[in-house]
Amino acid sequence: MQRYAEVSHEEWFDAPPATVRAQFADLQHHIRTGVHPKLRFELLSQGQQRTRFVQEVRLLGLRQRDVFEREFEADGTMLDTSVSGFNQGGTVRIRFMPQLKDGRSATLVEIRVRLPLPPVLGPLLAPLLRWQILREVRAAAAEDKQDIELRGYLPLAPPQPQAA
Repeated sequence: MQRYAEVSHEEWFDAPPATVRAQFADLQHHIRTGVHPKLRFELLSQGQQRTRFVQEVRLLGLRQRDVFEREFEADGTMLDTSVSGFNQGGTVRIRFMPQLKDGRSATLVEIRVRLPLPPVLGPLLAPLLRWQILREVRAAAAEDKQDIELRGYLPLAPPQPQAA
């Protein structure tokens, strides 16, 4: 039976849900601007319903490389599932909940990470792994917050048809 390390974190964003969701989903922006210095992304394919990408991260001193598939649920929740690699079967689920803050549109983001534990030492490593995952999730959320609120992330406008 597979065991998992699970963590969750919530972060407020002073921006509307559509902007926050767009920034989280914009892998090309993350790659181009280096939003997350400790993560490396490589976009493999991107469509309307599904995106496939490589993510590399270092946890517990080990470099972990995974291929993720991203999809959006009916409520706008973003779900990344590792389909191959070190954390195969693991998930990152991100919910974007509209809120009002000082009369302005804001977003409460809930991030839940569920990664498989190594079969042999997993139960012994679980507390340390959860601690490090939570530390990295908090850091990544703070980097996204800075990108949106301080750098002023703006979603790219869809291409407009050219007049003949």
